[in-house]
Amino acid sequence: MHWYLLGTAALMASGLVVCGAVAVRTGWVLPWQRRRVVRPEMWGYGLMLFGAGLLVQMAYSAFDGPGSSETLHTAAFITGLLLMIAGAWLQLLSTRRRLDA
Repeated sequence: MHWYLLGTAALMASGLVVCGAVAVRTGWVLPWQRRRVVRPEMWGYGLMLFGAGLLVQMAYSAFDGPGSSETLHTAAFITGLLLMIAGAWLQLLSTRRRLDA
């Protein structure tokens, strides 16, 4: 059952990365977010970082066996967390109007 849940979550996180890549490439944003997102390219980069952070955490925890290192586990957790924070920050910035323009 663990692999079914992990596979489903990995597909959803990969979907985030794909939606972000589409937003960066074409400027297309999901319909329920079109009103709020002012800069779709920045939003796409944020979504890709957030999805990559989720995938890093899930990928390392999936292969966490008896010979794994606690240092690598902590490094993967912190790396994924920092990627998600950076992605969320970019998404937040993409919903605000530019002040210098």
